[in-house]
Amino acid sequence: MSTSIHEIHRSVADAENLESVHDEDISVADVVLSLIQHPLQILTRWNWKSALMGALLRASFYFTVYKASRESWLVTMTAVLVELLFRFFTSGISGSLVQSFRRAKPAWLATAIVTVSLPVFSHSVEFFTHWAQEKYFHNVFAPSINNARERAFAVSVLVSVISAAFNIYIMRHGVLLVGAGSDTKSLWSDLRSVPWLVIQFVSFLPSQILKFIDRGQFLHAAGVFLSFGLLVGGLLGIFRGKWSWAVATGLGSWAILFVFTVFVFVVHSVYRRYFKQA
Repeated sequence: MSTSIHEIHRSVADAENLESVHDEDISVADVVLSLIQHPLQILTRWNWKSALMGALLRASFYFTVYKASRESWLVTMTAVLVELLFRFFTSGISGSLVQSFRRAKPAWLATAIVTVSLPVFSHSVEFFTHWAQEKYFHNVFAPSINNARERAFAVSVLVSVISAAFNIYIMRHGVLLVGAGSDTKSLWSDLRSVPWLVIQFVSFLPSQILKFIDRGQFLHAAGVFLSFGLLVGGLLGIFRGKWSWAVATGLGSWAILFVFTVFVFVVHSVYRRYFKQA
């Protein structure tokens, strides 16, 4: 039996395309080895859905931050165009990478790898692209004058961490897949599933906190709550270079998480009282 298991895992690691593997028992190590041995599968499974959604969302994000920073229309649209062009390519690669880990176990380790590796990759490209635009092509492409690039980059890192975690979450539910055979759905079908998955994703941490409290594990609940604010505040503080951002966003994150936890508690209470009894 051990030999057969060894053979199965070796075949997974050697797979030229992870989507051709139908075994559900795929480890994180299997995925990593397959990607190392056959890196071109990231390009052959380039995720056009993630590319389209990522480019549009990030371009709108840059537009909002630049206009909030009172940059001119020329500067703003230049940054939006730059973001659209490079993000369309990198988001497709990122989506393909996330999809590679969608069945990997343990799920928490796969999520951790994705939420660390993708922001490092995408923001390395993002930083040098926008920096090069302003450093070497400022005579052609208008640079920012109100530090909008620094603000956008700092917040963008946080958005990427959340986005990466959300992407692997919805891909585990069969959404935004490309080249996955019968698991692949139309973009319209994917988009119809997103709102409910957003609700489930947003309520995940509040639900975990409430579960710990219900079991009397108050230290666990406090740990989840405190870790969230420290992580969010720390990310903004590090990448913006201002600890005032860390304090402000940390406190804001705790306030948001507290409100959502109370809201989820109320919803669960109403459901148990009126619907579950019926």
